[in-house]
Amino acid sequence: MALHFNEAFIELSMIPFLCVLSAFLGGRMATKSEINRRYLLLVISTLIAAVFELVLDVTTGMKSVTAWTKIFYGVININAYCLMCYVAAYTNVISRRFTDIHFLILTVSLTLLVVFGRNDRLYMIFSPGFGVLFVIEGFILQIIFQEHYGKGQFIVMNLMFILLIDSFVMQYLFRLNLPFVYAVATIMLVFTFFYLEAPTYRRLIGAQNETEEARIAAEESMKRAGAANKAKSNFLASTSHEIRTPMNAILGINEMIYAEAQDSETRKASNDIKDAGEHLLNIVNNILDISKIEAGKMELYESDYHLWEILKDCESYITPLISGKPVKFILNAEPSLPEHLHGDSLRLKQVLTNLLNNAAKYTQSGNITLTVTGNVTGNGNSAVILTVTVEDTGMGIRQEETVKIFEPFERANIVETRHIPGAGLGLALVRDIIHIMSGNIQLESKYGEGTKITFNVPQRISRGDNITIKEYEEFMQNAAPAETVNDEGPSVWPGAKILVVDDTPVNLVVAKGMLKESMADIETAESGEEALEKIKAGHYDIVFLDHKMPGMDGVETLGHAKKYAPDTSFIALTANAGGNARAEYIAMGFDDYLPKPFKSLEMMRILKECLNKK
Repeated sequence: MALHFNEAFIELSMIPFLCVLSAFLGGRMATKSEINRRYLLLVISTLIAAVFELVLDVTTGMKSVTAWTKIFYGVININAYCLMCYVAAYTNVISRRFTDIHFLILTVSLTLLVVFGRNDRLYMIFSPGFGVLFVIEGFILQIIFQEHYGKGQFIVMNLMFILLIDSFVMQYLFRLNLPFVYAVATIMLVFTFFYLEAPTYRRLIGAQNETEEARIAAEESMKRAGAANKAKSNFLASTSHEIRTPMNAILGINEMIYAEAQDSETRKASNDIKDAGEHLLNIVNNILDISKIEAGKMELYESDYHLWEILKDCESYITPLISGKPVKFILNAEPSLPEHLHGDSLRLKQVLTNLLNNAAKYTQSGNITLTVTGNVTGNGNSAVILTVTVEDTGMGIRQEETVKIFEPFERANIVETRHIPGAGLGLALVRDIIHIMSGNIQLESKYGEGTKITFNVPQRISRGDNITIKEYEEFMQNAAPAETVNDEGPSVWPGAKILVVDDTPVNLVVAKGMLKESMADIETAESGEEALEKIKAGHYDIVFLDHKMPGMDGVETLGHAKKYAPDTSFIALTANAGGNARAEYIAMGFDDYLPKPFKSLEMMRILKECLNKK
């Protein structure tokens, strides 16, 4: 027994090294890479095998077959399998099939050990065979794939395999117990760790550190880009908002000039100013909407609407755009489409008019066709997927330019279209609005033949009479002509008192000029404080109140003014012309709103609606 203890002393001294190495690998390296994980399994299996051989050293050795001997050979097979897997991982030849096959071989080997366990002679013949097979295969693998490591790495791997193969053969053929085998194996594993694994680990940690630094730098860059983008959006929104105020003066005074002009030349010049101003205003509106989308501030305001009326408005919109050109507008609406829908009708109309405007600009002859179909879906047929197609016979788009057509400030066929006005915002805005509406858009175009744009948007069906678009169209055609706004009441109110509040004097001039025909008593104020003093001193039927003013703005003025004039109608004057602006201002407490630049017809409409109610 003493002899066995002396022989086991070398291995006993190596076990703490294997324990420390296993703990270090498990805590620091086990999850880093496939190679590290395989190496950890190799170290642990070597530790277990060393422990079992230590048990054999202090008991019977290899001279007789005992239960410990049989367990030891099973552990040797597992240890050899782990070694082979480590080599396979290190040489980059590991695969799912490769692992599965060798795991099957390991399972068969362990099964045979159990089967032959009752026959000592057969057991001693077959037991180490699979372990030797695994080690030899690993040895061959690392020779075949020696180009994967350097000369020093190749030498270290060969020494380990030669040692293990020799030990297996010696113990198998001569039944000799070699107590130094796992001691040397431990030394080789430690040496392998420092020579093979540690440099790889250090490189991995270095790569991870670089990746983390790159991630932090990318996050900082994204934050800076986000801040810059937000600043840009705020700047565009602010600039667009500010442009509307002088545009109100330009278009308003121009409207007054047109109304009072006697000669055709002045009227034509005034009309040209109006067209140019409205074109500029459309660009400003698009910039404002794109800024809202980029800032994540655009919301949908849904309500019930009539689909047929939206389509007829679109027809009325495009008719003057194509007048004077041999272009025909065709409206095709599926007759069975539900007429009463629920959604953001303003945004839907904005998408349609932008697409029609784009088609009208680039089509000089032929047809522009608006086709609307739908697929009723949802529980109880509660929704419809509208499919809208705008197709023209215009100049078309080159294939290589279609990828950029929906990008802001991009235009196709720039050489041929440089004389056509536009900032390249319309289609970009269309795409973004459709995405916000949970829809999608597609473009097909052939250069020289035309363009076809199709989009799909889901809309809810309003509960009610479930009338179709064809039935509603027939009803409207057969109905008696509706009374116009001019028939709803008088056009002049000599006794009415109106207060217009705006911090820009020229806007006050424009407003007074537009309200001149009403014959009402019109007063003005240039600040919220001045307006509040006038409201306290006397009664007004209507107050047109500017929103953005220095000092007391329109909303704050409204809050104080309603205490003194609860029966007065307050109308917001604002450069905020977004699709949801009216609902926002009514929610603030205003009775209605008038966007800048305001027009006389719209101002008179609001005036009539408010005064005719009194």
